Amino acid sequence: MIALIAAYAENRVIGKDGRIPWDIPAEKHRFRDLTMGHVMVMGRKTYEEIGRPLPGRETIVVSRTKKFNEPHCTTVSNLPQALALAGAQDVFICGGAQLYREALPLADILYLTEIHAHFDGDTQFPPFDRAAFVETERTDVAGDIPYTFVTCRRRAMNYAQARDSIARLTAQKGIVPGLGPMRTLLARLGNPQDRLPFVHIAGTNGKGSTLAMTAAMLRAAGYRVGTYASPAVFHERECWQVNGEMISEADYAAWMTRLCALCDAMQADGQATPTAFELETVLAFCWLAQQGCDIAVIECGMGGRDDATNVIRTTAVSVLTSIGMDHMKFLGTTIEEIARAKGGICKPGIPVVLQGQDAQVMHEIEVLCRETDCPLTVVHPEDCIVTHTDAHGIVFDYLADKRIALSLPGLVQARNAATAITAVRQLEQFPVSEDAIRRGLRAVQWNGRMQQLCDHPVLLIDGAHNPNAAARLREEVLHRWPEGNVVEIVGVLADKDFSEVGRLMAPLARHIITVTPDNPRALAADALADCLRQFCDSVTPADSVPQALKAAFDAAGNDGAIVAFGSLSWLHALRQAVEDLT
Repeated sequence: MIALIAAYAENRVIGKDGRIPWDIPAEKHRFRDLTMGHVMVMGRKTYEEIGRPLPGRETIVVSRTKKFNEPHCTTVSNLPQALALAGAQDVFICGGAQLYREALPLADILYLTEIHAHFDGDTQFPPFDRAAFVETERTDVAGDIPYTFVTCRRRAMNYAQARDSIARLTAQKGIVPGLGPMRTLLARLGNPQDRLPFVHIAGTNGKGSTLAMTAAMLRAAGYRVGTYASPAVFHERECWQVNGEMISEADYAAWMTRLCALCDAMQADGQATPTAFELETVLAFCWLAQQGCDIAVIECGMGGRDDATNVIRTTAVSVLTSIGMDHMKFLGTTIEEIARAKGGICKPGIPVVLQGQDAQVMHEIEVLCRETDCPLTVVHPEDCIVTHTDAHGIVFDYLADKRIALSLPGLVQARNAATAITAVRQLEQFPVSEDAIRRGLRAVQWNGRMQQLCDHPVLLIDGAHNPNAAARLREEVLHRWPEGNVVEIVGVLADKDFSEVGRLMAPLARHIITVTPDNPRALAADALADCLRQFCDSVTPADSVPQALKAAFDAAGNDGAIVAFGSLSWLHALRQAVEDLT
């Protein structure tokens, strides 16, 4: 909580010649009672007016010209440094005018004393948007100098309004490379991300599963674990979690209210503002720090070097999963360029875990690790041997670890699990026992990745939206149905290599139904059907996801198999259609 506490006259005067021009005992008592036990942040002149650290409180003085070295008093050079030093503690901003001006966009509560008289002075309380706050308390006090105690709380958006603000921002701004606006906004917040150690995961495919498994093992070891992953599949708040619990609607709305106010202040100062994804990434850092997480496991949204998550400076281990050709417009047109972009999350001297893969990718990451003095551990897929698989998970051996049970289905998950195990073992400050590793992997859940929703017919869903993921899904389908002959439902985005995805997957189908995802970048079902007919003779576009599901059920029969895949953006609609149909 950030509170601003101030007293000002009718002409907004708060001081003259570095002194308060009135003496109101009750106002001093209120100041004492409100700030007791908390952190006070004030400018040099305000501190010199008080003359000493006040008992029962920590004082942070913002000054570029003078240092104060007294017990319970620290000097910093700016407000962001003060907020960073305060950490998760409640903070009271106590003046002067410049500090008030900088802190107003951050303030959750205003404790004001409105003095009903004019005073001469040279310092004024800054104007602010009164409509942005709700007055929750007002107490009038008569006397020689009449005054009013006022408490105002920031007028928070509700959850629907907060989601609408993100939707509008998404429409206004697409992907904008560069970390400048992120760093500016986080600095104004006191860099909350610096209060957490991170497992940072990048890659083209397998990031989310690896994140879920890493977090599950850490939770099983007793740690409080935050996660941030995108995009959401089944619930729009699932991106932000602590120990498997999603952020509440109230917390999301409260943080988005504060962040939008700060963005308005940035814009007023002529600074570039973040995109929607960047804003929600900042929200993740703020909320996870507020929740007192021991460690956070986060994945890049796209790329690595220029991804919004790569502002972090406290990485404990960097993890690189399978890397393939995707997002070429932003990351590069060759696998080597993309590997270098993904590898940009590696921090000097910090351990790196790399899932073994194409020689070109391996070479680029090895060179990068040598250049940054990062200890590199490679997880070789051939060391992961699946000994049992069914619709509910797999059992596999990894080097000396035998019969590891994993509750996520799919052959590919063995190498993702081995990558997660290796990453967890790099965390010297967060020891995880072998028992916790096994318990975590037995309990882990991750929706939308090779997940079976129905048994009769079998309905397998997966977010395979690029050739790399399609190759893994093809492997799984041929393992479970060697003759193919499945029914497929497919929906993709227009900026993906859907032709190569179709080349890999369409020949396994006896019938394909295409859908148009609910996404501005979606490829129309008719256009996708035209593309897939070069690989399969029986392709039909559907007008809706429920229509596609009903047609797939009819085509598959009770004992058949349906594989639904492509963009994650339509899998929620599919699951809802399944619930409605069954």
